[in-house]
Amino acid sequence: MPALLGFHPHRSLVAICLTGTSVGAVMRHDLRLGEAALMRVVLEQFTAVAVREGADRILIVMVDDRLPDRPEARHLERHAEIVTAFGDLLEQSGIGIAATHLAARIEAGAPWTDLSGAVGGRLPDPTASRVALAQVLGGRAIRASREELEAVLAPVPAAEQERIAVLIDDARERESCGEMMARNAADPTSVDRQGLERVLARIAQTASGENAAPEEYAELVLALESPRVRDALLALSIGEHADAAEQLWIALSRALPDPERAEPLALLGFSAYVRGDGPMAGVALYEALAADPCHRLANLLDDALQSGIRPDVLRELADVGHETATELGVRLPPTGDLSPGGV
Repeated sequence: MPALLGFHPHRSLVAICLTGTSVGAVMRHDLRLGEAALMRVVLEQFTAVAVREGADRILIVMVDDRLPDRPEARHLERHAEIVTAFGDLLEQSGIGIAATHLAARIEAGAPWTDLSGAVGGRLPDPTASRVALAQVLGGRAIRASREELEAVLAPVPAAEQERIAVLIDDARERESCGEMMARNAADPTSVDRQGLERVLARIAQTASGENAAPEEYAELVLALESPRVRDALLALSIGEHADAAEQLWIALSRALPDPERAEPLALLGFSAYVRGDGPMAGVALYEALAADPCHRLANLLDDALQSGIRPDVLRELADVGHETATELGVRLPPTGDLSPGGV
């Protein structure tokens, strides 16, 4: 399970879609015992994804450190209420529950049980599973917790953000000067083309280990705020420069103030999404919408992620990115294959 999610879950409800012998979408939400209304919404969403996946069974796992080492049925009543409600929703769509497992934590030797408390055992080492090996060989990190995932995007100190905010304001003032406006009127694509080229150059420098200065961050912000530049950059998510681009999006999202940090966070969310890293996509898009609740791309991607839309469906956006770059007169590297992973 940590390999499927990308992190070790804590107080989590996890639902795994099964179709025949195939594993489909893996869904996770915070386990909120005693909050029936909230969990009902979560279960309805899980059910909708399972139906879209064509699942015939759901495997339920609850990770809850509040469980005693040897729980009995009386300790699991609130957990059972959630499973019963989930089962009722699934049954209406002809989907069954394959099994329900509960554990206080996912680690070697930790005890697990079913809802009755009568069937259980000890967990094997999760790092030794075939799925974990495949994920590590594929370059995907398995983090100790979701909090560790969130820490990747932790903002720099406020003083640094405030300094960059001043630089952004200065850059906007320069952009609005008469010379820039005249150049834009003479060649409407020139500003976007130069902005895209500036971002691509910075990505190449990032790949070689060169960090950007705060002054350069301000210039990059103006480029990313152009819809055409941003759309063109979506194509990098499934190309040879995807890793370097993600590193730049992470650096920008940590350094920029609100609402500007929403732009690199949305690009990071898209990149993580199309390569099958749903947890990172979810964290990035959550942060993007916290920075700018009206950000259109972030809202679009978040809706798709919450609905369980497969990564390959978003390939079209990357193709549009190539077309946009061509219209601007910039040639991007060819796209590669999408990750076979789910969301």
